[in-house]
Amino acid sequence: MKFPRFTLLLLALVVGTRAAELVHVDDAGVIRWNADQREVALFGANYSLASSCDYRAAGYVGADRKKLVEQDMTHFARMGWDGMRLCLWGDWENSDKAGNLIVNDHLDVMDYAIAQAKKRGVYLLLTPITTYAAWWPDGNKDEAYPGFSKFFEKSELGTNPAAIAAQCNYLKQILNHVNPYTGIALKDEPQILFVEMINEPWHHAEDFSGSVAYINALADAVRSTGCKKILFHNLSQDMRIASAIKTSTVPGVTFAWYPTGLNAGHLLEGNYLRFVDDYSPMLRPDLYDVPKIVYEFDAPDTNTAYMYPAMARAFRGVGAQFTTMFSYDMLATAPYNLGWQTHFLNLVYSPKKAMSAVIAAEVLRMLPRYSHYGDYPENRRFGPFRVNGEDDSSEMVTAETYLYANGTTTPPPSPGKLRRIAGTGDSPIVSYEGNGTYFLDRLDDGVWRLEVYPDAILVQDTFAQRLNYKTVSSRLVARKWPMRIQLPNLGGSFSISGLNEGNHRQARADDGRFLVSPGVYLLSKAPTVDRAALPVRVGQLGLTEFVCPAAPGLPPQILPEVPNAYPIDQPLTLAVELVTPHLPPSIGLHWRAKGTTEFNIAVLPREKAYRYSLTLPAATLPRTGLEWYVTADAGSESVRYPEGKAAMMTSRAMARADALLLFDAASDIGSLVYTRVGDAIRHGVFKTMPATATDPAALRLMFPLTLDHTLDDYTASLSVKKRIVERGADIDRTQAIRIKVRASAAAQSIFITLVEADGTSWSKRLTLSTGWSDFTIPLSDLLIAQGVKLPLGYPERWNYWLTPAKGRGGPTDHLNPAKIEHVQISFRPDPKPARQNSGDSDTSADIASIALAWK
Repeated sequence: MKFPRFTLLLLALVVGTRAAELVHVDDAGVIRWNADQREVALFGANYSLASSCDYRAAGYVGADRKKLVEQDMTHFARMGWDGMRLCLWGDWENSDKAGNLIVNDHLDVMDYAIAQAKKRGVYLLLTPITTYAAWWPDGNKDEAYPGFSKFFEKSELGTNPAAIAAQCNYLKQILNHVNPYTGIALKDEPQILFVEMINEPWHHAEDFSGSVAYINALADAVRSTGCKKILFHNLSQDMRIASAIKTSTVPGVTFAWYPTGLNAGHLLEGNYLRFVDDYSPMLRPDLYDVPKIVYEFDAPDTNTAYMYPAMARAFRGVGAQFTTMFSYDMLATAPYNLGWQTHFLNLVYSPKKAMSAVIAAEVLRMLPRYSHYGDYPENRRFGPFRVNGEDDSSEMVTAETYLYANGTTTPPPSPGKLRRIAGTGDSPIVSYEGNGTYFLDRLDDGVWRLEVYPDAILVQDTFAQRLNYKTVSSRLVARKWPMRIQLPNLGGSFSISGLNEGNHRQARADDGRFLVSPGVYLLSKAPTVDRAALPVRVGQLGLTEFVCPAAPGLPPQILPEVPNAYPIDQPLTLAVELVTPHLPPSIGLHWRAKGTTEFNIAVLPREKAYRYSLTLPAATLPRTGLEWYVTADAGSESVRYPEGKAAMMTSRAMARADALLLFDAASDIGSLVYTRVGDAIRHGVFKTMPATATDPAALRLMFPLTLDHTLDDYTASLSVKKRIVERGADIDRTQAIRIKVRASAAAQSIFITLVEADGTSWSKRLTLSTGWSDFTIPLSDLLIAQGVKLPLGYPERWNYWLTPAKGRGGPTDHLNPAKIEHVQISFRPDPKPARQNSGDSDTSADIASIALAWK
């Protein structure tokens, strides 16, 4: 990039004046603001637009990357975020083999992100070396990446003198680099508070002196530039490195947490609060006085409204002062979830999840370091916060602040004192039929600023979609919805005036009710307001600022809720979502008994928002199964689901005595989540056995002689909550569990475990025989036991077993079938002697099905 000579002279003058650092570490290892000695507590996300797959993703959709930065930083400010990690693949994309800095577009986008973050009051952690291949997962492995990580293996970055020299050279040059948008060298940029010199290095913890020398070499390179930033080194890749970091000249450690694993390939459903009670490894006494940063975290492959606040609680419980989710989805790529399949977070396109991140930021600011609120379920309330995994919600309620994700019934203690309201869903203060986020900021007595975003509806499993920039997974719909606001200082009758560009709406509320579409509005009790007297900014936002894409002009789309099966002695609700801005009062339902030709015709009335539903009485339900389709007229367009004249949705009928199939190998193996995946693949512990003329399909658990028998558990888990709910009230009559299984040799054993929503697990060990057997086990024979937290989180060595929830396991406690969320199949090998003779062979067990039985 070239600049006029006059500009370069100005930059040189600015660079010559070093800005003072904003933070320091006190004698107790606490990061504090220099201005007033307050503790630092910052929350936000990783932002990776400058590099690798995110950089390419923006190109796929033809986005202006700098415009994207502006939009996304506006949304960081809107969510109240004040922290961001910039992780740059500079070791691949903007350096050479010797570590010389290459000034290119990757670096330019990063510079612009720093400048825009500064504009919005967002503070930075800079990680200039990533180590992981910049071409993954969508790029060209053979592309001529210039950086030194293309030439050195990750494992030798900490040991090869040439690789270390390249890293040190690169660190010096990038920190001396002058940002053309701020005129300040990165080493002197006050908005950059921290430098983590390398992302997730390969630790050689067994080489203590070599590890200390390597860490110090990187630190010396940084400090040789005159950089005074607080330095950090990664800990959670291998906790054994802690002593080397403490011995080094680097004061701080970074750690990560992915409690629901990574890359499941599909949406995970269920209550995962038991996974995030604490992060105990960071409570080691030798880490108590060490500054701590959470450089990455997420609850991958989930779309919940409750996990982020619970995770922030755990981070404060170990003293973390800066936490950044990985990785924020840019506004232009979020509809397709491009870049990082297992992560998905955007203010506009994942509303309830984004609102939970707004609340999480407040958790990090408000909770004291090293606070602990017990274990689940007693920690569902902590300070002014509440999380609930069973109704998928979270909230913050104080005298002045009222935040909620996915609605709340908790009333604010003093509605007249409220100054900040934000949420998704309904509350005692705001009723709203849409599902987008909305924000209410008090400007003066009787004057509020309202900001409303469009609805975002997941029309595909966004975690199954891989780099498809033509198929939308989160779809925006912009339409007018009724809203009712009940605030004492507004009253029931107040004026509504559009504020954002192009918004000329003028209306008046009646009993607090009015229609609202996406945009920014001024709400005032008085008929008129002197706009010149209003603040120019609200926090880090302009008063009239509104960044939101237009909803795409897509055709109507129907999303069905199709029950796999239905009890014939209970009413059955059939429901669909009709995704369109033009919602008719009802849509057509055509249903018939399976095996017949005549259709019954009815209507599904609109229930709320986009949902249409009808409950069929039990007496009308066919005993042979149900076939149905729906039709709708949405504006000028008609739609049928399923498409095709003969296509039907189908559900199987269940008689009262029918068993409820929890696991069917023929259809469910692809949905299983496994533990110790690497060992399972290497040793072949789990295999799929297709059906044959004589045998049903089965999941095979192998017990190979080569298995490391010091490993105490291999488990496969399946989410079954939907099936439990579909069975309805009749589930309470369950009496037994039925398993179809066989072993290749006698005396092999497996464990069958049923896991409730609170994590309490009930298990039975089965000793098998050869040939297929049908075990029928009374539920009363299942004993309270350890389940497994699956998917397996990272790091998992300390967070593997599910123990009974607090208050469970007493002498009168029993399994509650209605609360079952997962069924687990486990192999827990006994210590086994070495091979005795050449006749020894591997053994196995095959599981064909698991069902709940009524008798």
